[in-house]
Amino acid sequence: MLAPSKKPDVAYTFYVMQPMSRRNDIRRFFQLLRPQRANYLVGLAALMLVNVCDVIAPLFLAIAVDLVAAAAGGPPAETPPLLAVLGLSVAAMPVLVATLAYLGLQFGANVFRYPMLMFVAVPSHQIGQNVRNALTAKFLKLSMPFYDRAKSGDLMSRATNDVHSMRMMFGPGVLIGADTFFIVTLVICVMLSLSWQLTLIALTPLPMIAFITNKLSHAEYNRFEAVQSDLSELTERARESYAGIRVIQAYAREMFDRSRFNMFSRRHLEKQLALAKVRSVLMPTIDLMMGLSNALILTFGGTAVVRGDLSVGSFVAFLFLTGFLSGPMVGFGWSVSLFQRGRASLRRIDELLAEPIDVRDSESAVELMGDGGVEIRDLTFSYPQIRSEERSDALRGLSLTLPAGQTLGVIGPVGSGKSTLGALLVRLYDPPPGTLFVDGVDVLDVKLASLRESVVLAPQDTFLFSDTVSRNITLSGQRDVDVEEMTRLAHLHKEVLALKHGYDTMLGERGINISGGQRQRLAIARAIAAQPPVLILDDCLSAVDAKTEEAILANLREVFEGRTGIIISHRVCAVQGCDNVLVLEDGAMSDFGTHKELLSRDGYYSRIAAEQSSGGSHG
Repeated sequence: MLAPSKKPDVAYTFYVMQPMSRRNDIRRFFQLLRPQRANYLVGLAALMLVNVCDVIAPLFLAIAVDLVAAAAGGPPAETPPLLAVLGLSVAAMPVLVATLAYLGLQFGANVFRYPMLMFVAVPSHQIGQNVRNALTAKFLKLSMPFYDRAKSGDLMSRATNDVHSMRMMFGPGVLIGADTFFIVTLVICVMLSLSWQLTLIALTPLPMIAFITNKLSHAEYNRFEAVQSDLSELTERARESYAGIRVIQAYAREMFDRSRFNMFSRRHLEKQLALAKVRSVLMPTIDLMMGLSNALILTFGGTAVVRGDLSVGSFVAFLFLTGFLSGPMVGFGWSVSLFQRGRASLRRIDELLAEPIDVRDSESAVELMGDGGVEIRDLTFSYPQIRSEERSDALRGLSLTLPAGQTLGVIGPVGSGKSTLGALLVRLYDPPPGTLFVDGVDVLDVKLASLRESVVLAPQDTFLFSDTVSRNITLSGQRDVDVEEMTRLAHLHKEVLALKHGYDTMLGERGINISGGQRQRLAIARAIAAQPPVLILDDCLSAVDAKTEEAILANLREVFEGRTGIIISHRVCAVQGCDNVLVLEDGAMSDFGTHKELLSRDGYYSRIAAEQSSGGSHG
């Protein structure tokens, strides 16, 4: 039974990217292997027993051949020095005993192969699972600034292809590398016991193998890293094509997209071929060197047999033992390849594990305990990735107070900073210190989990999971929620019942099997189901018709009763029922007041209200 790992995730509790060097890569390798070291020791011990059986078996085959030759009038059989050390003698050993010993050792070798594979292969999968889990945990902790610049295809490639390559290093890479070391050592010892002169001749090509392997392994490392990096881009290109298939087909851009994908695919093929060239040189070189070793044994060993310096059995054993060397040498080339690929992939994985988390809890973070009052003090914010000489601030000098239990409407033209305000309130991005307060506490000093449980944002970019309608509303975490009541408030209940399986209907990718308006209302139901003290709806009614919007807004009065509410919209009808309305233009407050007060002024609000009331821009 496999020994359990006491601390499977010890390597991921805190990780800082180390400079690229072979020493750091080796240190990282053993750091990941350490939790599974007991299993690896059992597996490598079984591997050692397999090699001992495999290597000693040809000695008994040599004895059997010499006994048959002696019975046919040849010279008497001699006990190999290695068996003599073990206290064995061929003087009273029948051919049948030697043959049975040979078969017994072959049987033993195959029996030990099972624990050899189980105690190395299974732990390597456990390491791969731990790394995959660590990557997932990291993805969930990384904040919006990271995802604004990251590509989904690259993240997918690292979490799949790179984890697989790394896992292969810990599985077949370790097993074949250890097998090569053990069996080469044992084979050389046995060959030396038979004839040290012929052994030195047979091993002459081995230094050349080591030299060529060392040179080619560096080239393989660099080229495989380039292949994996390019694979990330190819994956992202494919993902964009699949995700945007409706746009591509709607604009008849299939030929263009296919041509562009072919270009990426051709580039990836060229990088794969460059990697294959290194591999194609390595393996034939090893085979050639091993063939040269066999030729030397046949030439010099055959001559020694003719002269009587070497028995026929020892000569046959030499050929068998050289055969044992051939496999490990070829395996050694594959093992080096796996290690170089695993190193390159592990470094790409570690780049993600070492990625700094921009939005995180401070050491003195506290829980929110109030009713949801919001205060903004001279808030100026710009996105980290935006560097514009004309205007870099998404919000400028914004100040206001929203008492607990009141509602605030936020309206303004596109790009005025409405959604940015909502994102800052839930700390998708960190605002400057001392600018945003909930219940009198700076949001930077509030635990993220507590803040996001107290302040819930329904974003304008509605995302639905490939799950049931019910679980999309509860997010599988709120068991005591009356799902039907939530959809009633979002004016969606009857439409859900009309679906084939009702609330158990499985939604397609991003909710593709329901309409845009239904997706928005389901997102509203999800936000209401969280039952937070502060509820922010960011343009969640843009895809619904006027009658449905009116019904939802009427229901929202019930939802917002007793809680703080912020409705972000570009429609006056969505915010006119709020206690106060904030008008944003160019990132700054251009007006503030009640619906009636704003209508009485000559500003953006009164102008857009007039346009929308005349039917100019309802949708």
